[in-house]
Amino acid sequence: MEKILEILPIFNSPHYFIIAGFSLACFITWFGIPAVNRLARARNLFDLPGERSSHSNPVPRLGGAMIFAGVILASILFTDLVTASELKNIIAGMLVLFFIGIKDDLVTLTPLKKAIGQFIAALIIVVCANIRITDCYGIFNIEKLSYLPSIIISILLIMGLINSINFIDGIDGLASGIGIMASIVFGVFFIKNEHISYATICSSLAGSLSAFFYFNVISKKNKIFMGDTGSMIIGFLLAVFTIYLIEMPSPENPIEKALPIAPAMSLAILFIPVFDGLRVSLIRFIHGKSIFKADKNHIHHKILSITGSHLIATMIIVISNTAIILIVYLLRETGNKILISSLVLAGIIFSILLGIKPDTFSNNKNS
Repeated sequence: MEKILEILPIFNSPHYFIIAGFSLACFITWFGIPAVNRLARARNLFDLPGERSSHSNPVPRLGGAMIFAGVILASILFTDLVTASELKNIIAGMLVLFFIGIKDDLVTLTPLKKAIGQFIAALIIVVCANIRITDCYGIFNIEKLSYLPSIIISILLIMGLINSINFIDGIDGLASGIGIMASIVFGVFFIKNEHISYATICSSLAGSLSAFFYFNVISKKNKIFMGDTGSMIIGFLLAVFTIYLIEMPSPENPIEKALPIAPAMSLAILFIPVFDGLRVSLIRFIHGKSIFKADKNHIHHKILSITGSHLIATMIIVISNTAIILIVYLLRETGNKILISSLVLAGIIFSILLGIKPDTFSNNKNS
């Protein structure tokens, strides 16, 4: 083995683990989904078309199980447990959401039961792994958060992002497309600042979602949905990446932050899921509906009604979100306050343009 490592120096490079994580996760998901698909069809585990559904035929909905498997195995094998001791807690949080998601995909759970599971997963990350927001970067004239506010804000952030990704999982490829885009961007910042373990987890998620995207969007024989299992795990990991990016220390000086515009950049990376989720939740609240009451008010429903294509609608949304990220990065010298204020203003304009009048409400469980 040592001779092989000498002949192939790439295996001594930290970037090997990033590439290997992506490849293994993609491999596991790619070959696992057809098996899960056969199982789901044999057990009649389908997502049936409904009033707000964007599909017309029954589709198996256990794809999230293979997203989970790909990310977990690749992260365990290729993440340095010394430099990412938090991994065991990240895995514990994912396990909680996996079992809650599988249960919900098999027999519908109430929003309260799912919220309890999300809260437990968030608590594991914030308290056990100590991955929490402690620095406000001077936003609202606040520099540091004390322990209790830090815990509360971090838990709310994690639960909010879990549900934001769940909300946008309404057309083929959108949740996985946003997940691929976001994990790549987070991964680039982690690589740039030598946080290879987190970059490897990002690449594992991107690899798993890339394989899933094919079966969800392109494949006809083995078409599958991720279900709540997949969307909650994606949202959970993106929330962890968000907090870590905000708190990430500089490799040159651990006392300083690696990315001065981390709060603004995090908001930009997840701009459409965050603001579309807030907009739709506000619509439901104003009209006396539960924020978990499914409807067709999301941005993807509106774009799909124009394009008639899931793939085109997904690409429009993902490319638009990517453009926002690039704009924020190019304007990074302006600082967090101006960038976040601009993003919030853009979010308000975005919400006004989409409208706050509800289109339809349905009795389906997903949003």
